[in-house]
Amino acid sequence: MKKLSKKVIAFALAVVMTLTAGAVAPQGNVEVQAASGRVYVNPYSATVVTYKPGSALSRFSSVISIMGCSKAKEIKNLKSSNKYIKVAPRDGYIRVEFGKKAAKSTITCTVKGVKLKTTFTVKKYTNPCKTFKIGKTNLLSKFNKNDVLRTNKAFKKQKLDIKLKSGWKISSVHVTSGTGSYNNYRVNKSSFSKKITVSNNYGYIYVYCYNEKTKVSECLQINTSTRY
Repeated sequence: MKKLSKKVIAFALAVVMTLTAGAVAPQGNVEVQAASGRVYVNPYSATVVTYKPGSALSRFSSVISIMGCSKAKEIKNLKSSNKYIKVAPRDGYIRVEFGKKAAKSTITCTVKGVKLKTTFTVKKYTNPCKTFKIGKTNLLSKFNKNDVLRTNKAFKKQKLDIKLKSGWKISSVHVTSGTGSYNNYRVNKSSFSKKITVSNNYGYIYVYCYNEKTKVSECLQINTSTRY
């Protein structure tokens, strides 16, 4: 993975703290095979993910968190039924790695005597948008093969206009100007239209969207900087 700037990391943490668990529906097929109120797979973990064919990365990763678990050594007998999906125990979660290939795996482990099983699915990324514009700039095709757009452009008081394809909804939009101000918008519908200002001094636009039928969530990103 490419190294992120401290500014990017700080913004991402702020976004995570802003979101509540109720904003996103549980994903995947999660089964707890022993009665326990303490140890279970977090149902909000991303167990249906996508690989991006236009990404420079050849490997991607995701996280399956385990409630009631805080140490990697507590995760025992960890296995993936698919050799293309690799798993490794971490402190309180399972790190899952996958490549540019559709795949499906049953991931099993035992934590504190409790047997856990979850299905992890990798799908090919598809553009969830049918409209993505900032002012008169049409950016729709930029998200056909990847979810990240890097540009040296600045957008001053331009309308961000997004419409998603059938089955998709925007859960939230996060805009940081790059000049110290930011806005978080809760949306929960298939379209979004708002005037925004983003400088080319590390401004960011994050559009979180999800598909209730396929259980896929995506985060479309626009990063602005004169260094691009």
